[in-house]
Amino acid sequence: MWVYLLYKVGEFFSCFLPSSLAYWVAKRLADLCFLIPVGKYRSYKKAVIHNVCLVLGKDKKDPLVRKTALGVYRNFAKYLREFLWLPGLDQNGCFGMVTPLGVENLDCALSKKKGVILLSIHFGNWELGGLSLALSGYKVNFLVRSHKNKRTDRLFNHIREKKRIKVIPLTRLKEGIKVLKRNEILAILADENLEQTMKAKLFSQEIDIPSGPFRLARRTKAVITPAFIIRNRWNGRQRGIVEAPLEVKKGESEERDLQEAINSFIQIVEDYLRYYPDHWLLLEPKGAFIK
Repeated sequence: MWVYLLYKVGEFFSCFLPSSLAYWVAKRLADLCFLIPVGKYRSYKKAVIHNVCLVLGKDKKDPLVRKTALGVYRNFAKYLREFLWLPGLDQNGCFGMVTPLGVENLDCALSKKKGVILLSIHFGNWELGGLSLALSGYKVNFLVRSHKNKRTDRLFNHIREKKRIKVIPLTRLKEGIKVLKRNEILAILADENLEQTMKAKLFSQEIDIPSGPFRLARRTKAVITPAFIIRNRWNGRQRGIVEAPLEVKKGESEERDLQEAINSFIQIVEDYLRYYPDHWLLLEPKGAFIK
């Protein structure tokens, strides 16, 4: 209950405080949570430091690891502030924050008439990336894991739906298959902790990655388009980038086809993480990449 109330308070201040002040408060709260983690937030910090060590290839005692991990917390705070701010933003305000790039790749994928899986990870403000496409006229559906708190879940989904995003819970995957058959976009985060996983190498270390999105693409013949959103460190402007389409082959060996597609996706992920390690906002200690 108190988490829901905190989100409602955050929504109020995000919408009515001056933008610069709202960002300042969000960053100070992030600093506090990072410096003095309590309860489950200790496991969040451990997960973030683990991920940063993986990306940077450094020990957790390295000063750069701590600096980057703090940057992750601050970027997550900015993401939350912006997400809770969405109800107070019109279309022009949203496009003032993010510029969609590579939409020709999305158009190419949609031209195949098999549906598109817009695949990303908890990287930057992923919600804003999907929103920018929806406001550009694309039919975007989010496949999401429900919050444990039903009120919090309703709050988040209400904000998404007000901005033309259809929300599909993971428990209703059949609806996701239907939107692909209608040649719509199904946005999925690939670092969720789903049931089926396969091995892949990220920065030369073996990780677990859910195979579900790739199995879904193979089954439905949908095209995967990797997508990421990058925040400019100086002015806060963001770019939503859609990469070239990635098709999952349908050969004799399903596992080989899946492994090839996963490896291709991970190579793209690795490039983004190498240059923007503080954009990986996976706080969940049971995330798919956590070993």
